Amino acid sequence: MVKWLKYVAGVAILIGALLLYKGWASDIPHEELAAKYATGASDFVALPSGARAHYRMQGNRSGQTILLLHGSNASLHTWEPWVAELSDKFFIVTVDLPGHGLTGPVQGDDYTYEGMVAFVKEFVETLDMQAFVLGGNSMGGGVTLAYAKAHPDDLTHMILVDAAGTRLPASAAGKVDYPLAFDLAGRWYTDWIIENVTPRDFAAEGLRKSVSVTSIITEDMIDRYWELVRYPGNRRATGLRFAWYRKTGSRNIEVDDIEIPALVIWGDEDKLIPVEAGIALNERLPNSQIKIFEQVGHLPMEEVAQESAAAVRSFLTTE
Repeated sequence: MVKWLKYVAGVAILIGALLLYKGWASDIPHEELAAKYATGASDFVALPSGARAHYRMQGNRSGQTILLLHGSNASLHTWEPWVAELSDKFFIVTVDLPGHGLTGPVQGDDYTYEGMVAFVKEFVETLDMQAFVLGGNSMGGGVTLAYAKAHPDDLTHMILVDAAGTRLPASAAGKVDYPLAFDLAGRWYTDWIIENVTPRDFAAEGLRKSVSVTSIITEDMIDRYWELVRYPGNRRATGLRFAWYRKTGSRNIEVDDIEIPALVIWGDEDKLIPVEAGIALNERLPNSQIKIFEQVGHLPMEEVAQESAAAVRSFLTTE
């Protein structure tokens, strides 16, 4: 019996070592990632807090300004399909949020909504942006709602794409199917692993669970998610952010008094934040309308770029 247990333990250790070997992924230096992903309209700006924001300004500079905030573990690249569709009429600004993309970690390690709002406020003031549309997907949608509460006079409209920030209705809890990386992040006993053992399969699984239109997933897209999360400090920031989620239950932002005109966009097959959350959000916001896309998941701006961008165009030109 003892000999059998030793054999099993030895096999388990070997398997664990193999998994560590296959999944071990070191940080990638800023210079290497910037050469690959800070292309085209990309630029960097130093903020008074010491943060160095990676951003893009694209489109019609005489048009209405739209600032777009990406979701968890994503980057400003997620908005490029909307840039292609809307840049004829609108001036579109995208930015990597703290702990993401090529912006990377920030001093103070505040990756809460309050920290993100402070970063966005500092960013828009540095770039002298005024009276703009603020939009966000998932986590970026939660930041948008929090920003609207803190600085309502800055905004003309909101665009909320499968937005976080409000509590999920109990009836939808059974629909949630998070990627493994989400389940592991933010726990003291797994954060070291997440910071060092990041298989490419984590990125692939995360994308597969996020979308219904799987044809948008390419090898380059998987590489981008996998590589940008390995920007120095981003994985640690992810652990801190998810630890905050677990401690606070993310946050249930009181949206009932946000009077800013809002467009709520959702995919009806979203497994991360089910569509019931979008319906409830639209019902709570006093000045909103909702557009639900069938057979679409968590990323409508990429899964149905033309249709979702058309909804934005119509919303902003008829308001």
